[in-house]
Amino acid sequence: MRIAPIITNETCDHRCAFCTARRPAERPEIAGSRSIRARIDGALAAGAEELVLTGGEPTLRRDLPAIVAYAARKGARTILETNAARLDRATTLRLRDAGLDTARVHLPAWGPAADRITGDRGGFERTRAAIGELLAAGLRVEASLPISRESAPHLAAIPAAIADEGLAISTLWLMVIAATPEGTTPLATAEATALISEIHRIASAVGLRAQLAQQLLLPPCVFARPRQVAELYALSPGGRDRPGYVRQDACEVCSAADRCPGLPAEVVAREPDLKVRPFKDDRMRRRLSVIAGVEAQIERELTTADVYRRTKGVRELATTIRVQFRCNQACSFCFVSTHLPAAAESRVEAAIVRAAADGGIVVLSGGEPTLHPRIVDFVALARSSGASTIELQTNAVRLAEPGFAQRLGDAGVDFAFVSLHGALAETSDAITRAPGTFQKTLLGVDALHRSSIALRLNFVTCRTNFHELPAYVEMVAERWPRAAICISFVGPSTDLVPHTQELIPRYSEVMPTIAAALGRALSLGVDVSGFESMCGIPLCLLPSGVARFLDLATIPEGFDHGEFVQAEACQGCALAGRCFGIRRRYADLYGTDELRRVEPHVTPPPATDPG
Repeated sequence: MRIAPIITNETCDHRCAFCTARRPAERPEIAGSRSIRARIDGALAAGAEELVLTGGEPTLRRDLPAIVAYAARKGARTILETNAARLDRATTLRLRDAGLDTARVHLPAWGPAADRITGDRGGFERTRAAIGELLAAGLRVEASLPISRESAPHLAAIPAAIADEGLAISTLWLMVIAATPEGTTPLATAEATALISEIHRIASAVGLRAQLAQQLLLPPCVFARPRQVAELYALSPGGRDRPGYVRQDACEVCSAADRCPGLPAEVVAREPDLKVRPFKDDRMRRRLSVIAGVEAQIERELTTADVYRRTKGVRELATTIRVQFRCNQACSFCFVSTHLPAAAESRVEAAIVRAAADGGIVVLSGGEPTLHPRIVDFVALARSSGASTIELQTNAVRLAEPGFAQRLGDAGVDFAFVSLHGALAETSDAITRAPGTFQKTLLGVDALHRSSIALRLNFVTCRTNFHELPAYVEMVAERWPRAAICISFVGPSTDLVPHTQELIPRYSEVMPTIAAALGRALSLGVDVSGFESMCGIPLCLLPSGVARFLDLATIPEGFDHGEFVQAEACQGCALAGRCFGIRRRYADLYGTDELRRVEPHVTPPPATDPG
């Protein structure tokens, strides 16, 4: 488990009717400082990266800053769950200085209604003031909204109230209350899911992110419109094995079966007729998934260090920065978590400045980076910070807007790397699952071609489109004569990419078509590259000869993070150290028999123009 709750105490200064955690007195085995430190050590030893200090109300402890400091010294990201009613400026600053990362503030309502629910007269005003102190101290602030019968009439008003007051609350955590004290009743699943959907809709409209809390997770299939709430989830592979959940037979055929635990047992006990509705499409699985927690996943994907390998053994370092993750296309082979919220602009800016230092290559990517309203500002920041080259990775759909490409060029974009995966609208739109965007991309590339920005088009070869590659070369040569082409090959590099023969063809199937395309490119004067990258094809299979790759810089040790394997044919190959080999997941699908050893000074025959 990457996220671990640590109970600091069980008493609380609020008396919420739906709470089952509050006790009248502390138990030493729970609240003792030595016991807390032992639980922190155990959680970290088990692989936790985030610790959630919770209760009861943790701020009742005088030694809370010391507990935070202990967790921070151990390298954990520390989150405090609190009603914040007792937090003042001095305590907030002590917690910040101790290493607190995030405060997650309990909000059952906004205004006087909150006091009626918590039984703390004047408590909401103190909580509201504490939110201001937490933000002023530079801490990340989130809100926890309990989905209960008592709070239900008041929750939908909270997102607009937060937006109206201009509070920089980063996430609304929607916490379903399924077990309540005697004499009270939780919301039925249909009531809870309808309320959650409404909160999510309102929050999205005012620019706030909502997410389901992990304490009790209702599966997405019990919502009336699951696709509309997919962004609330952060499921990860292996998440199915979670205690306290019940799986129905239908769960086993669901595309999210390896990451969804099913129905909470306490919900099933109360609603025995509740049924799941399995998902059959892979796109829904992708939208529900992250590999780690949301913040950890953003941190993981925000920046990627890359090495551009040139001839004569030259290596150039580049940094890819995902200015946001959202995209206006939905390619099945995309390895980016496009359902993630964007990182804070300050984090994006800091990443750009670091990447540009000492003349670094800055690659602005996404999702689709041109959807970010400040993309031109980010380009200008990279230029003013000293970047030697600024590359924009885009599908160019928005660049069809008059003047947009020119503004990007004026701000400093040197190079555009444009995703275009077909020569026909029918093929491209099927791959991007965004009908109508093929024509917009063509117009966007037209605008880039008229500008001073260097241009390369990226064709990701998959089973759906590989037959169009020769026609694609001819289209590029005719419409954009100064553009180059990058031929990539679909790579099941992450869990987000389907590991199926329906998506991934065999190399031997596509190589004759690639040979024909290379022949056409040679005769038409179109520069083609991409084979040297991790997204290329094993170099021994190239039909145009491998001599030019012998001059490539070698691959830095460990650069592929173990994603590739070397087959028996790779042993003693003249391209050893310059060719990645074959992806593990491709080898799982098709084996490694297609590879062959390249002997020194021996290259395959050159490509020929078929006509």
